[in-house]
Amino acid sequence: MSWFHSSTAAVDARNYASPAEIVACFQDQRNVLSRLAFLITGDQATAEQAVVQACEMTLQGNSPFRDWLFEWTKAATIASAISHGTEAIRICEAAYKDRRCPHVEHLSQGDAEERAASLDLILGTDAQTLIAELDPLCRAVLVLRVAIRSSIQDCALRLNVSRAAVLAANCHALIWLQKRQVSPVAEDHDASHAV
Repeated sequence: MSWFHSSTAAVDARNYASPAEIVACFQDQRNVLSRLAFLITGDQATAEQAVVQACEMTLQGNSPFRDWLFEWTKAATIASAISHGTEAIRICEAAYKDRRCPHVEHLSQGDAEERAASLDLILGTDAQTLIAELDPLCRAVLVLRVAIRSSIQDCALRLNVSRAAVLAANCHALIWLQKRQVSPVAEDHDASHAV
């Protein structure tokens, strides 16, 4: 019987990321992770600190599955960034107290292709513009929903704000995102007619 357990443990160990693989993933994806953290915290030094803390926490905890390592690094970094921005996020909750989202489609997270396009868009948008145009609660909800596919309820729990505030902030962020997705096409179209 002990042979079976030791054999299974060896197979399972091969599926988990080693400390070297964890560090390599955080280093290889540092730009993306720093950007996601920056969009939440609004401060570059704090964002960098959040990435370092996420790496340290991952190394100290149970090793994530190798196949999910990048997803894990994003989730750990976002959680660390949220812990640094909790006060700013919570202050924004009151602004959404009386707002409602009339868009049923905003509850959907979209398919993998839509989420990837949205993630590319927020990562490609000038961070200072995004930070200027969306408050900390909207930014945190947007990053959670797009980067790690968090549900509305999960966002409320992670951010320690009401579900109603998350729904309203999500609505505001998605309208902003939809305008950004349309704008580049319109600008290209206008530019081609000007020539």
